[in-house]
Amino acid sequence: MNKLIFLIILIASITIVPAFAVEGQKLTVTTDNTAYQQGDIITVTGNIEKIIPGTPVIIQLFFDRTQVDIAQVNVSQNGKFSKTFVADGPLWNSDGIVIIRVAYGNINTEATFDYFQKRTQSEMISNFEVNIPDAGTFDIPYTMKGGILESISLNKNNFGLDIIINSHSDGYLTLQLDRDYIDSIKNDGTDEEFIILISNSENETSIQTEFRKIESNGDFRTIEIPLKNGDYTIHIIGTFVIPEFGTIAALILVVAITSIIAITAKSRLGINNF
Repeated sequence: MNKLIFLIILIASITIVPAFAVEGQKLTVTTDNTAYQQGDIITVTGNIEKIIPGTPVIIQLFFDRTQVDIAQVNVSQNGKFSKTFVADGPLWNSDGIVIIRVAYGNINTEATFDYFQKRTQSEMISNFEVNIPDAGTFDIPYTMKGGILESISLNKNNFGLDIIINSHSDGYLTLQLDRDYIDSIKNDGTDEEFIILISNSENETSIQTEFRKIESNGDFRTIEIPLKNGDYTIHIIGTFVIPEFGTIAALILVVAITSIIAITAKSRLGINNF
């Protein structure tokens, strides 16, 4: 009888333990971006070093302490798993950090990303005071997501603005540019595109990037610049910057920027969600 009990316990230990614990197990999880806006598709992928047959991965998304989504995902034979979520719904009602909690057997891991609600065209959170050398200051209304705006200064050589940011995730910078202080105009008086150059460090070669045109009227132009985690400097180049600094023709702007782009090793042209 004692041998029978011992045999039952031994069999149970063999069949149950592997399903919940694997020595030296490693579990990793990542997302395809470091920040998302309302309505974006979030792709969560991961890898498991040692597969436990028949055991799924549990993925939970938490906003503060509130669970906003959950999924059970099967693991492939090579230990990989993937699941998409939509950043939308009644629980996705404010900006913040979303925690991804992944559990497999008796191990778990976490990852995070920033979440931003959709903004309205007129939404501007703050004003930045820009100094005009020997002539006072002017304000630039702005919204910054994914980092902190450190400084904005006039650049009389580029007829534009030099901006320093401290980014901690993908995001965007929206600026309302007053036409009395900075603009980009063609010879016939119609709007010319600004040139936006971005670099990841103070000494890195700047890379041209596209931007979104949010609003334009006779008084100001509002633009939104997509940012990547690690971006450091932004150069906005136009054809006009405050009367004291003067104006250049659009043709000269094109020639100058063409020479800049010619020495750029890579490009960030093309707008995506972060």
